[in-house]
Amino acid sequence: MSGRRQIAVVTGGGGGIGRAIAEELGRHGCFVVPVDPLVTLDGSEKLPTPEETTAGRIVAAGGSALDAAVSVTDAEALQALFRQLVEEHGGLDAVVNVAGITRQTYFASGTEEDWLAVATVHLQGYLNVLEAALPLMAEAGHGRILGITSGSGWRGADAGAYSAAKRAVAALTWQLGRQAPPGVTVNAMSPIAATRMVAAALERARQAGRTGGGGISFTAMPGPEALGPLGAYLVSDRSGWCTGHVLFAGGSEVAVIDEPRPLEVVRSDGVASLERVLEAVVPRAFLRAEDAQATDGGANPRFGPIFEETGGDGAAPAGVRSCALVTDRPALAASLIASLEARSIVCHRLDVATGFSDTAKALESLAEANGPVDAVVVAPAGRGPAGTSGRGWEAVLGEHHGIVEAIHLDASWARAVADYAAGAARPVALVTVTDATTSGGRSRAQAATQLARAAAGATEGRVGAFTIAVEAAEENAARPAGALVAHLLARPDTAGLAGAELVIGEGWIGLRSHPRPVGSVTYGGPAVPTWLDGTLRQIVGTADTR
Repeated sequence: MSGRRQIAVVTGGGGGIGRAIAEELGRHGCFVVPVDPLVTLDGSEKLPTPEETTAGRIVAAGGSALDAAVSVTDAEALQALFRQLVEEHGGLDAVVNVAGITRQTYFASGTEEDWLAVATVHLQGYLNVLEAALPLMAEAGHGRILGITSGSGWRGADAGAYSAAKRAVAALTWQLGRQAPPGVTVNAMSPIAATRMVAAALERARQAGRTGGGGISFTAMPGPEALGPLGAYLVSDRSGWCTGHVLFAGGSEVAVIDEPRPLEVVRSDGVASLERVLEAVVPRAFLRAEDAQATDGGANPRFGPIFEETGGDGAAPAGVRSCALVTDRPALAASLIASLEARSIVCHRLDVATGFSDTAKALESLAEANGPVDAVVVAPAGRGPAGTSGRGWEAVLGEHHGIVEAIHLDASWARAVADYAAGAARPVALVTVTDATTSGGRSRAQAATQLARAAAGATEGRVGAFTIAVEAAEENAARPAGALVAHLLARPDTAGLAGAELVIGEGWIGLRSHPRPVGSVTYGGPAVPTWLDGTLRQIVGTADTR
């Protein structure tokens, strides 16, 4: 970097956590560009420019800074700003994306306009930041990117579009960090702080009669200023070893959030009866692992010769007799229909629609014409590979194009099911089968899982939502997908897998864990201790402790 001053951009830098990180970077000698259009918390109205801006505060403290009134939703403006910084200052060293808005979006309530607004800012906005920054950093061979996710995106939380977007940000971080260009790191921080946005969200929940807030106590949270040092540390050269990680930040402590990983995997190809395999493995392995978030394997073998056994008890439907099938995947549709009808479940095909109104009308019309609906299976086709080659980070970003629209489609059917179940006063099962053969598809599948985790609580138990990520080619996945969906709907003991992430791979069926803290460091904060690097390296498994 030829000894020049480092250039750091902080979106959402006009206040809260963004301002705290921007000011800390200014104290470290960076030229800081707080990027903030200065709008209301819900993003609906422009605010007047305050007398004291973040850049003004940095300059008054002896640093260098320049405010930029750009929105993360304006991809062209971001690209122009980042290119201008490189041309005028010689580089772009760090980008922290804190920009966000808050509106009421839950699994079963909230407007579609608010849903799309939240998802666009928190997810598409971050993708815009990445697409503007990564090419410049890749060319320079140096750069640090820090996204912002949330506990609402990895804990079970009913926060609708916010939960789905933040889970996708975490999934993108885990995938993109492994493919980052040489010299570039991509991480995400999951902060908790007493900000105006958090206060507004908790107040909305209180007014809606939602108590508890997921165990969050506003008075116990640190102020946003307590998160500045850790945010600055994560985009410094000191943390250049760290990429592809999600770190919880609480001001006085930090925790590593583990990526979802397989807990149980069972062979699905070359077996005498897949139905028999599922009958043995689901209650003995999958349900126990989902409940404990850990396998109880690793001792004596738990199963007999299940792969050679034939049959299956052909259990009658557990209250499911009519199923709406929403798919545009022919081979998968054929397998689903055959497996469901073999369990005496009548299938009705529906077109793959998007939008809260259109999906609700489609489901209501089906019920009016054919009688009550007990289950809905949503299995739309995904986007194909990005078509890029060589540079993995470009493929990851390319495969995330259109992800907001894809998650919106899944959420539209979830809302339709919730509304129908409430109006008909009857339980309805929802199974979302996601094409997860691409990086973007895997992020979409995790977002669907995050939504499913809130279904029962948000609908007074009327909706049990299952998710299946299909990571195999359709011709190889169709048969196990049909068997797994039929098993979920026909067996009463599978209710414990609602909200779990089930996976179909090439020749196997598995269950993944939920994101969770795997190691925490308490240091009293907010100053980051010199020994934090070593402890975090041990937690993530990159330290040489010999």
